[in-house]
Amino acid sequence: MIFKKVTKVFIQQVCVCSIVMLCCLCCATTNRFTQGKVVPSGFYGKTTFTTVKSLIILPCELNGERKNFLFDTGAQVTGIHRDSIFGEIVTVRGGSNRTIENGSEIVASLKIGGVDFINTFATNDNMTELHEKIPNFGGVLGRTVMDKSNWLINYPGKTIEISNEDLSDETYTDIPLLESSSTPYTYIDIDNKRYKAIIDLGSTSVLNVPENTELAKFLIERYQFSENRRERYTVGGTQNITELVGSVPLLKIDSAEFKNIEVNINQSSQIRLGMAFFTDYMIYIDNKNHRYRIKRIE
Repeated sequence: MIFKKVTKVFIQQVCVCSIVMLCCLCCATTNRFTQGKVVPSGFYGKTTFTTVKSLIILPCELNGERKNFLFDTGAQVTGIHRDSIFGEIVTVRGGSNRTIENGSEIVASLKIGGVDFINTFATNDNMTELHEKIPNFGGVLGRTVMDKSNWLINYPGKTIEISNEDLSDETYTDIPLLESSSTPYTYIDIDNKRYKAIIDLGSTSVLNVPENTELAKFLIERYQFSENRRERYTVGGTQNITELVGSVPLLKIDSAEFKNIEVNINQSSQIRLGMAFFTDYMIYIDNKNHRYRIKRIE
């Protein structure tokens, strides 16, 4: 059942999984994204995680009930799996530009590693296909929760630490983020040209490039690509897509160099560095200083 519709809010939802990202919001709704707090105010927690197709599946307690959440930095809003939607209706747009209507709610308690995120804003939807693929699925953990903490992800070791204090040191390499946006955007450099990209840990890609863009046309002309067909989950369910796959020999982020990077070119909303780009790294999400830091694990 869909409860009373108060207003419509437009949110963009990125491809691959049920991932919510801000597209256009009124001020009142934007304020909801920052509401809530962490208990205690000085906190540290640590937990293990599992993976599905390289994506992080994080154990949480949703209002006292243990659930598994998909960890997604591309999601501005946490999404809760419900049998039916309720609350204020929001329109969600996917990376493939399909839209659906979700409900919304305030999550009283979401505990991670013993740290309690209380009264945070979330959307809700029946994410049937993700529920079938992820055991005890609770939803998608987005930045309405993430932005309230620093996160140290040891991907090879399958652990996550969260704290209000700094968890990194000078052995990490900085990935500069755009100061003008709370979304984790950075610039990548390919063949001495810069392109804006989102760091989207809810994507299974290494580097995903939207078709019919300047970068896609350049890559197709310069490097060898082959056709690939696969299923992709996005807003509205599973799609069968045809894409081009290949690699670029060198990609730079600031002064850091990354070699032989896999690329897939398909219908998507923006250039993204996905979770598969970082699987050999410690990833530090420093929300206090608005930066990402990485350290390769040999």
